[in-house]
Amino acid sequence: MAKLKEVAQLAGVSPTTVSRILHQDPTLSVSEETRERVLEAIATMGYQPKSKKREIGRYKLSRVGIIAYGSEQVEMNDPYYMKIRVGVEKELHRLGFDQSVLVQWSDNLPSYQNYLDLDGVIIIGQNDEAAQFFADKKQRIVFVDRCPDPRKYTSVMIDFVYTTKMLLDHLLSLGYQRIGYIGGEHRGAGEEVRLSIMKEYLSYKNYFHEEDVHVASAWSGLGGYEAAKEIMARENHAQAYFVASDPMAIGAIRAFTEKGIRIPDDIAVVGFDDIEVAPFVSPPLTTVHLESEKMGRMAANLLVDGIGDEEGPMTICVPTSLVIRESCGAKRLGR
Repeated sequence: MAKLKEVAQLAGVSPTTVSRILHQDPTLSVSEETRERVLEAIATMGYQPKSKKREIGRYKLSRVGIIAYGSEQVEMNDPYYMKIRVGVEKELHRLGFDQSVLVQWSDNLPSYQNYLDLDGVIIIGQNDEAAQFFADKKQRIVFVDRCPDPRKYTSVMIDFVYTTKMLLDHLLSLGYQRIGYIGGEHRGAGEEVRLSIMKEYLSYKNYFHEEDVHVASAWSGLGGYEAAKEIMARENHAQAYFVASDPMAIGAIRAFTEKGIRIPDDIAVVGFDDIEVAPFVSPPLTTVHLESEKMGRMAANLLVDGIGDEEGPMTICVPTSLVIRESCGAKRLGR
């Protein structure tokens, strides 16, 4: 029996190109001449692709798709989303879907019509448009990080309420009574979830100050840097800042220290994600550790196993943990 590699050699293309033509990948850009040459090579050699279908859930899965959050640049700015996607891809590869996975980023996706021929789709991050599109479609859908409606969709999440309160309680326990927020612009309706939880929780304790909320245009180190510069331009500022992502927190620390602000003596800073460089910032960053890649792996298994097909939608909540380092001031107080 002919092999995929042999077909590729005959057609003068890569095995990946042959596979993508076989699966009618709408994102593949090749000439009609190349496409015809590949199809002719397949016919000449009598090549038959191996079936990757899984007899699990209500129906078979042959081709699956990933709608990644934002763009490749967004992933570079915020590794949290990259780790989720990598976790999904690694697990799908382990489960035998290495030649039948379509990956696109939501910001660069011209139409979700490309996904109608797929059996299942994993959607990463806030994406209300995708949720609306797939609401009445037959595909098996799993959301990761955000879920528009837990009553309709299976998802893998973190408990943002518990996690945000855990971080705020830590700052309050250190004696900070004026806690500010730095985050990026929210892509969906309403406020960013961490900011919304913070507002409600600190307002209940009479510690919330609207003027201490700073929303930057980008979820990146530059966004955090610019937000911190705006803070320094004001006459007064909060005692501590809850920053919604580690890259933004690192950018904020840079801006503060450039102005002679000592972290944590003058301002305490905490982040969210525990990215690889967090322990190596000066001072090392207190943050929340998220099992990002694990979230992706779990989503892949939920999609393939189709557990929600018979039992109905379910939400898997992945635990988080607080990582205390020097930037919050706890170690200065001996805690």
